[in-house]
Amino acid sequence: MSLFRPSRRNMVKAAGTCLVLATLGAAPAFAQEFTMKLATATVNDVQTEAIKRFAARVEERSEGRIKTELYPAAQLGSNARMIEGLQFGTVEFYTGPAAYLVGVDTRFQVTDLPAIFEDARHAQRVFSDPTFRETFLNLGTDKGLVGLGTYIYGNTAFATAFPGDTVEAFNGKKLRVLASKVERKGVELMGATAVPIDFSEVATALQQGTVDGMKSSPPAFTSLKLYDIVKHITATEDGVMGEVMMASKIWWDTLPEDLKTMLQEEATALEPELYDYVLEDQANAYKTWEEMGGTVHYLPKDERDALLAEMRVAVLELLNEDPKTAEMLAVLLDAAERTATQ
Repeated sequence: MSLFRPSRRNMVKAAGTCLVLATLGAAPAFAQEFTMKLATATVNDVQTEAIKRFAARVEERSEGRIKTELYPAAQLGSNARMIEGLQFGTVEFYTGPAAYLVGVDTRFQVTDLPAIFEDARHAQRVFSDPTFRETFLNLGTDKGLVGLGTYIYGNTAFATAFPGDTVEAFNGKKLRVLASKVERKGVELMGATAVPIDFSEVATALQQGTVDGMKSSPPAFTSLKLYDIVKHITATEDGVMGEVMMASKIWWDTLPEDLKTMLQEEATALEPELYDYVLEDQANAYKTWEEMGGTVHYLPKDERDALLAEMRVAVLELLNEDPKTAEMLAVLLDAAERTATQ
């Protein structure tokens, strides 16, 4: 029986190979890095603040495994295009009004219901209610959207080219709204015509007279410097503008479980900060509007009370027409009752 005796050259080569393998085995495993583009349509407001603060939290908590890029001011397209980007996986994170998602699922409009919340803090408690939050944030999962968080943009109001100091003043006017049945119905009850226009096109529409005013929240008016175009705000404060933080499911499914958990935890932790920011931002927006020569109007109490009562009945009937929206409405109303002040 003969034994193979390796040559000196083969022994050196084998030793070198073992050294390389040993070195590779001893080297630390490099964690995969991910890029996260965070997009929104606005500037200098809570949506911009949301992407800035969330990006900072994510980079720190992930220790650089997630690299963030910020795209405010509709740099990645209109709200509709950014939402499509989420579904196609070209945008990793988006934040904006939930009502822009009615094309994905009509149930997203429930956060904009008028005459449901006692005030903005009550809306916060409702949106943070565990049952409502879980149900609401999962509405878009089968459409390529992963819900991470909710907050509010502020109380609803109108910026107008006319002094809206009475409900009658809105009769016959054209008002920009979000493309939801709830917002359309609300302005129709004021005798106005609802005109859905993307946020990025509002200033031009007001300048050209395409619309006589817009429904949104005071921080949106000042972020666009609308006081240079129109001079009036009517603080109806009939509801709040519900906001969402969404991730692309295509991107989400590439992440390891620890990063998914981190993103969910950081979005939840960010929500109270955004509510506090909004209330201060809204107060400052009213102040800025008046400092820039604008006027803030309030409807007479009896008119506002009557309008809100009419709005509540109308939108509840509207959403109860569809079993899907009726079910989501019931979840919202239950949460509103649980979290109301005693």
